[in-house]
Parts: sequence; C-alpha cells; structure tokens
Amino acid sequence: MRYTVILSFILIAVHVTAQEDLLSLIDVKESNYISYTFKGNKIVNGESVEAPSAGVLQFQIQHRFGTLNSGFYNLYGLDNAQIRLGLDYGLKDWLCIGIGRSSALKTIDVSSKLKIMRQKNGMNAFPFTIAYYTSVFQKQFTKIEKKQANYKFSDQLSYVNQLLIAHKINRKLSLQISPTIVHYNLVGYDESNDRLSIGFSSRYKISNRVSINTEYFLQAVERTNNDVLSFGFDIETGGHIFQLHLSNSPAMIAPAFIHETKGIWAKGDIYFGFNISRVFSINENR
Repeated sequence: MRYTVILSFILIAVHVTAQEDLLSLIDVKESNYISYTFKGNKIVNGESVEAPSAGVLQFQIQHRFGTLNSGFYNLYGLDNAQIRLGLDYGLKDWLCIGIGRSSALKTIDVSSKLKIMRQKNGMNAFPFTIAYYTSVFQKQFTKIEKKQANYKFSDQLSYVNQLLIAHKINRKLSLQISPTIVHYNLVGYDESNDRLSIGFSSRYKISNRVSINTEYFLQAVERTNNDVLSFGFDIETGGHIFQLHLSNSPAMIAPAFIHETKGIWAKGDIYFGFNISRVFSINENR
C-alpha cells in the first residue's frame, strides 16, 4: 500500500505540471518570492514549511478522537479524546520557536523552525522552499514515579530533526517531502535509538478558502509499526484556520505518530480530529 500512495503523489505532480499555468506566461524580470505554499504550520500531523512571521504569535488547538470502528457505544470515537495545545512565535520572518503539551502522552515539546531558502520566480529563481525543523519531547511523570529506582530524566527525552522541502507548482497544488530522523533516548531490547522516515505531503486548493491535504510517512529503515496515512481539509475563516482530519494515528507529536502507529485503515482504525489555529500580532512595529 505504501508504494501505491507514493506513486499517487508522483502522478499528481506530473499531471498538474503538464497543464499550462497562466502565471508562466507573465514575463517576470525581478525575483518574486512564492507565498502560502501551505496554509498552516501543520499539514495534517506533520510540519509544513510555513511559520509565523516576525512578531506574530500563533495559538493552536489540536484535537483527536477515538477510532470510527469503536461503535455506537463510544459514539464512533467521540467519547475518547485527547488534545494538544501549542504556541508558536516568529522571532524573525525566517525563524520561529514553539512550545506545546499533549494530554494523552503527558508530553511537553519545545521546537524551532528555520527557513533556509524560499521558492522564487524571475531572476535568480529557486524552485523550492527549504526549512529545518527541530524539536525536543519530554514525557511527564508523577512525583511518586520519579522516586522509583529505575527513573531517569534523560530516558524521558526524544528528539526530532526534519528537513522540509516544498514546491508550489501553481496556485492550487503544493508538494512537500520531509526526511526525518527521530532519536529516542530509551528504547526496547534490540531496537535502534535513531529511526529514519520520509514524509510525503500535498495540498490542493478546491476553492479560495478550502483545500485538501494528504500526508504519508514511510518508515524507511526500521519498521517498528505501521506507516501513517492521513487526509484533511483546510478551511480558512478570516484569522482562523480550521483543519479536519482522518488518520490511522491518534498521536499529534512526531515521535508517536511516525513510529508508534498501530492503526490499520483497512480494519477501520481511523481517527477523526481537527486543528484550530489563531494568530495574534504581538509587535506590529517589527
């Protein structure tokens, strides 16, 4: 199945690129940076190349429910819920920092995103937007658990490093590839501390305010669990971005949804969720 998904991404790109883009008919003599490759910082679960501008604070609520196949007794997953709250702040137009906390895994994360290059047309054109994302995750424990002999603070840490490479083909279609390394300080017997994966993502606008997003993370080396396949809708409503998702993973942090997913789409292990983000201009003079 994973090869079918990857092939679908490639075919979409070839098909859309083959269509004539009216923008290419314009004689652009100066460099013009490409904006809004994706609408939000998140595509579905994973990061996009986008980040808040300098002086802008983004507040994000991520919500995930249980599986649709859990039946009417659990209202098809709506009785089971977890949440992540996050704040991202733009220090510069090319650098942001963030902090968040997930309820189900009791995990705090601290992150930063650095834009290395931006896609632009005209003179000195460059075809990609490239960003580097890094994050540290720490699982929380109670005071009683911390007093146990086998407790070590360092064992509760994991790290994510991603190179985000995106290309906006035209006004409707954007693609992204995300080579990812996840490092776990504590792993089980005969497991690797470092695990490599590759994310494939796309965004297709169906109207001025609505787009369809797809996301697939392939475990490239050590397959500890199932690969993650997710679909979503982005709905822009003024200062808010509302994202609706379906995924075989309930997790919202990279170490969990990339390498710890057990859900299988064919068996109905499908989780419904949504993201809501709101931006605030903290320093308008910057």
